[in-house]
Amino acid sequence: MARRKSTERFCINEFTNASGNTSWRVSGTRPDGTRVRQNFANKAEALQAQAQEESDAAGVPDQRRSQRTTLTPQQLSDAEVAVRAAPHRPLSGAVSRLADMEARAMAKGGDLDAALAFFESHYRPEVREISVMNARNEFIESRVNLSPKTLIGYKSSTGLLLSPDPNKSLQCFTVADIETILVRYDNINTKKTHRRLFSVFFGWAVRHHYCLEDPCKRLDRLPKAITHISILSPAEVGRLLTAAIRYQDGAAVAGIAIALFAGLRPSELADLTSGDVNGERIRVSGGKMRRKIKRTVPIPPNLAAWLAKYPFRGLPGGWDHKMKILKAATNARNWVQDILRHTSISYQAERDKNEGLTAFNNGTSKQMMDSHYRDVIDNPAAIKAFWAMTPGTLPKNIEVTLPSENKVAWPSRARLAKLVMQKPMMHLAKDLGVSDVAIKKHCVKTGIALPPPGHWQRQKER
Repeated sequence: MARRKSTERFCINEFTNASGNTSWRVSGTRPDGTRVRQNFANKAEALQAQAQEESDAAGVPDQRRSQRTTLTPQQLSDAEVAVRAAPHRPLSGAVSRLADMEARAMAKGGDLDAALAFFESHYRPEVREISVMNARNEFIESRVNLSPKTLIGYKSSTGLLLSPDPNKSLQCFTVADIETILVRYDNINTKKTHRRLFSVFFGWAVRHHYCLEDPCKRLDRLPKAITHISILSPAEVGRLLTAAIRYQDGAAVAGIAIALFAGLRPSELADLTSGDVNGERIRVSGGKMRRKIKRTVPIPPNLAAWLAKYPFRGLPGGWDHKMKILKAATNARNWVQDILRHTSISYQAERDKNEGLTAFNNGTSKQMMDSHYRDVIDNPAAIKAFWAMTPGTLPKNIEVTLPSENKVAWPSRARLAKLVMQKPMMHLAKDLGVSDVAIKKHCVKTGIALPPPGHWQRQKER
């Protein structure tokens, strides 16, 4: 073999393998110190590898060189075109994937072009991008025919989702985001309320394709909240009814009696009409449960006695204010929200000894009865006294404190009609010892026409 030039970094050595075959080894050291040791079964390939290594070591630009191939010139041309079309993908992988897709399309009785055409004409994105703030505003606007209190609840709960980023995409909300909000609250019932309203909101969002799922469905189950409710004792019920009879000519008696002895919710009581109350039952179709439950409630004998003396004609005006006055007069130890309904259900449960029947009559569930109303009253005498309470059996000597009611000695209707046209309302109010607002209300109530706006100004200009 010819002696290699001293400038060559890499040499070729011929040797025989253990199998008896002849091989050629290219060995040497690159400029960076890397040792090269490659074996080739063909001397031409070894020479080509040596030349490439020498060129790389000398810094000679890479030039295209001939390589052995089984492809025809046409196939090589096609391969070069394909490589230029997909320069960043392995050509073999792209061809294999295309062949697989064509086979899948043919298995369905079509071809790949037909499958793509169908996809392009029918594809719809799974979700539409929207921020949580815009989604919340749209959700609140969609809540129609709700009571103001319920709407406030939706606004309050969904408002918690706006922190810390109101522009966060709704579809990005996770279980961890909801847990971060709920962990602030220690009360189980508060957590349940927010979870329930969150779930309504995300359920609406799923239906409108704003997110794929309701993350509340994957939250851990909360423990059952067994609470001890507060109810009125028979003595406190007596003071409440006595105060209602003496305040404003008994305007609130019928509503309070229905709440106490029939167990209606405040929202159901507010929607109740005189036509819903007949001799034996009360038809309940309003309130916050109007979309879920419509029921009739039996009228017990003592409630029938109250309604016979104080017929129900709908709740009087200023009901909330009247209840504040009567609450103070009752002097209850612990007045909580819905205490009248809680009192009624508790006494019904002890009277009927049938939780299922009591739950059915009051539009609730047996689980709710077990959680709140089980064994609340343990005094049989109190139960008997409660259901025996009627206008005739109510003691006359019950003392209650009510605000003084100033009786206004109103002039006759004809006389008042002349007075309101003779002098401005503020001057007439001083003469009668009442406010101008009271005069306006009395005139509207009795059908007396008031001077038109600007009447007294026009009188001055004349």
